[in-house]
Parts: sequence; C-alpha cells; structure tokens
Amino acid sequence: MEMILALGILGVIATVTVPAYRYYQIVSDLDRASDQVTQALYRARQLSMNNSEDAAWGFRITEGILFEGASYAARDQEWDEWYPLPNGVTASGLPEVSFSRIKGIPSATGSIVLTAVNGLQRVIAVMSEGGVIVRDPAGDMLTICHLGGETPKTLKVSESAWPAHREQHGDILGPCPEN
Repeated sequence: MEMILALGILGVIATVTVPAYRYYQIVSDLDRASDQVTQALYRARQLSMNNSEDAAWGFRITEGILFEGASYAARDQEWDEWYPLPNGVTASGLPEVSFSRIKGIPSATGSIVLTAVNGLQRVIAVMSEGGVIVRDPAGDMLTICHLGGETPKTLKVSESAWPAHREQHGDILGPCPEN
C-alpha cells in the first residue's frame, strides 16, 4: 500500500515538473538566441566602425555567421565567426545586416523575429542609426545595458521606463557588451 502511494506521489511530481522544465528550457533557448543575435550585430557594427581589416562587417541571421564584407555572398570566409541559433529557435525577417565602415550605418533596417517551438517570440529591431533594440512582444519590454551601478548590467525594462533610464543613468539600448 505504501509503495503504491509513493509511486502515485512520484507520478504527480513528474507530471508537474517535466512540463515546467521543458518550458524553462524553451524560454532559455529563446533568450540565448536573442542574446547571440544581438551580440553578433553589435560586434559586426563595432568591427565596421573600427574599420577592422579595412572592411565592412555583417551578420547573416539564419546561418548565424558574423562575416567580413559588404554582404554574405561577397564575404571573406577566413574571418567568419559562428553564432548558431539553438535547436528549436527559428529566425524570420531580415536575413542579414551589414554595417558601413566608420559610421556603422546598417545596410537594412527592420525586424528579426526569433520564434521558439512553443510560439514564444523575441523581436530584434535594427534601427537606421545602427542601434539594436530587443523587444518582448508579450510585454513591450526593452533590453538595456544599465550603467547605474558599479558594473554594467543587462536589464529588461518597460518601454515607458526607458527614457528615465537613459536620462538618469546614461543607459544604452541592447544587452551590455561581454568583456
């Protein structure tokens, strides 16, 4: 009798925890994909603005390749860096973005939509001046690099809170650059 009760309790626990863990895994993969794409776009822009290798740089989203050159088709493969999307995350929207040398102006503006297997999405907007904004369609949340403490910290804030963060702390849009 106790054995049946113990097995029943284990069954209930497994029924609750397995779907919760799977959801966590999906959201984690989506957030990682969003961070990877955003970081790769920032890196491509920074390399272009620094005139690294005397060339423009860009990022091909679906392949996850940061490339040297004005376009993916005309790239120098020797300089490719890989930022592959996690399994279960697909990208739509802009297929690639390259940035002009020195000024870092993007070749294309618009949105990159990352979609997880359960339908959750993250939208990354490439702005005309070269900025990159990560939006959470469910809550109009922006990802920012908060500069108000001892060390920069990546935060998600509401779109309405963004102007105050920018004015009071000098925060910038997008995640904080990795060291």
